[in-house]
Amino acid sequence: MRSVIAAALLGAALVAASGLLAQERPSDSLERAFVSNGRIRMDLSAGEYRITGSRDNRIRLEWSVRDADQLSKVKARADVKGADATITTDGPSNHFKVNIQVPERTDLYVRLTAGDLRILQIEGNKDVEVHAGDVRIDVGRAEDYQRVDAGIWVGDLNAEPFQISKEGLFRSFDWKGNGAYRLHAHLKAGDLRLVTKSNDDR
Repeated sequence: MRSVIAAALLGAALVAASGLLAQERPSDSLERAFVSNGRIRMDLSAGEYRITGSRDNRIRLEWSVRDADQLSKVKARADVKGADATITTDGPSNHFKVNIQVPERTDLYVRLTAGDLRILQIEGNKDVEVHAGDVRIDVGRAEDYQRVDAGIWVGDLNAEPFQISKEGLFRSFDWKGNGAYRLHAHLKAGDLRLVTKSNDDR
C-alpha cells in the first residue's frame, strides 16, 4: 500500500514539475547605463510591453517568447548617446513579451505597431502612438501637465485624472494646465486609458 501511495505522490510531483517547466518561457535580456532626466525613443514591433520607472540609472530590457526556436529571431537594441537613447525591438508576431525598465524621471517617445502597452511610474514628457491594441499610461497627477492631447479612431478613451470618458469613432480631447510636462497619446483602434497610480491595477 505504501509503495502505491509513494508512486502516486511521485507521479503527482512529476506532473506538477512538468507543468512548471511548461510555464517557463525562453528569455533573454540586455542592460545599459543611462542617466536620469534623459530622453528615450522606442520603436517597437508588435507584442506585449511593460515600461516601468526605476530608481536605478540604467536601461534594462528583458524579453521572452513562447518557443525556444523563436528566441534567436528576436532583435533588441538599446543605443545610448549621453542623455539620449534609442530602443528598438523586432520579434515574433505573437507571444512576444518585453519588460523595459528606465530611470523613473525620463522623457519617452514610443511608437508601437500593435499589442498591449503599459507605462508605469515614469515622470516626464510622454509621446505615445500605437496602431492597434490596449494602452494604459500611468500619468500620475493631472496638475503635473502643461498640455495633454489624446485620441482614438475606434474604441474607448478613458482619462480619469482629466475627467474624460468617451467611446465610439474619432474621439479625442485637449487639456491645458500649469504643470511642466507634455502628454501626447494616440491609438488608432483599441482601448486607451490614462490612469493615476492609485487606480492602476498592475
